Amino acid sequence: MIDVRALAPGVRHSTIFIAWQELRSGEAILLVNDQDLVPLYFQFACEHAGRFRWDYLEQGPTVWRVRILKGEHLDPGFVPARKAPATSTASGATSHTEPLVLDTRPIFQRGESPCGVIDDSISALVPGQPLVLLVPFEPMPLYVKLGAQGFSHVAKQEEDGTWRIEFTKVAG
Repeated sequence: MIDVRALAPGVRHSTIFIAWQELRSGEAILLVNDQDLVPLYFQFACEHAGRFRWDYLEQGPTVWRVRILKGEHLDPGFVPARKAPATSTASGATSHTEPLVLDTRPIFQRGESPCGVIDDSISALVPGQPLVLLVPFEPMPLYVKLGAQGFSHVAKQEEDGTWRIEFTKVAG
């Protein structure tokens, strides 16, 4: 068990991921916190898609307990509710068909993870709008993650080595 409340904010995620790396398949971490751990869920979903199961044992209002099981899991257990994107224009019509383009290369160059920005971009899409990601490597785990959310993708490596991946929500 890791009581996140007892840890300094700057070391919480690193402590959790060190403990995660030490687990064998089939073992779990129990986390305890005084606020929801959903930001951590998004980091797990981005970095470990298909290799964990997230189960809330208690969800507030003062204590949250989460069990994170390591192993191959097509079903991640908990999946956060998606925010409905704003879809109307000034005239009230929904006419966004231009892709939303997100260049993650500067984020990677800073040594940061683009997971949060990608999740925010997915949430901001209007129906029918594709997301185009520009990334320095082919993001195989992201295909699994977004595929589970109903997205198909087309990937192409450009001459400079950049991967251009267009994600489109499959109807239905």
